[in-house]
Amino acid sequence: MQNTSPRIVLCTLNAKYIHASLGLRYLLANMGSLYSQTQLLELTINRNTTDLLQSVMQTLESIDSNEDKPTQIIGFGVYIWNVIPTLALIKALKALRPDIKIVLGGPEVSHETDQQEIIQLADYVITGWGDISFPKLCHHILNGPRPLMKIIAGEQPSLEHIQLPYKEYSANDIAHRIVYVEASRGCPFKCEFCLSSLDKTAWAFELEHFLQSVED
Repeated sequence: MQNTSPRIVLCTLNAKYIHASLGLRYLLANMGSLYSQTQLLELTINRNTTDLLQSVMQTLESIDSNEDKPTQIIGFGVYIWNVIPTLALIKALKALRPDIKIVLGGPEVSHETDQQEIIQLADYVITGWGDISFPKLCHHILNGPRPLMKIIAGEQPSLEHIQLPYKEYSANDIAHRIVYVEASRGCPFKCEFCLSSLDKTAWAFELEHFLQSVED
């Protein structure tokens, strides 16, 4: 029987191919019942907008050719190093697929939400934590009722309720890319150029649980 469930793409523009996005893998690991309907797409900022758009469209066409419903949601992780090319990509994507709901998350869109052009283009923005809030938003977009508010404050779950993302690294990632491992959630540093430094930035995972997840 053909799968008729809607599809979700999690996308970000990494600084280089060698960097594997830990943030996307956190989201994927916590998609729950939507896990099997969610796909990662990692691109890099050193490609022009036309090339990036072509990669996104090829991914969508590959997914949609096997479904009787098109992809309905793309979530973009937005950071200080990729906000400008991500903005250009979303503009181009909206022109070709205005039906797709664009959801933004990440430190660069978690603050100054009334001032950024990329936020104006998006359908929804999750500020702060997205592990629980992104799957919830996807459920509401796909099944209703759709949220009335565009800006959604991310719900911060207890650390024991977060699925750790290390099983989402592929054998190719481990062999050829930088694999990020964090014993705490968030960054302990306070770099002045980074918007993440405005928040309390680090929460430690229970050690035994963390070590087990890495070993698995």
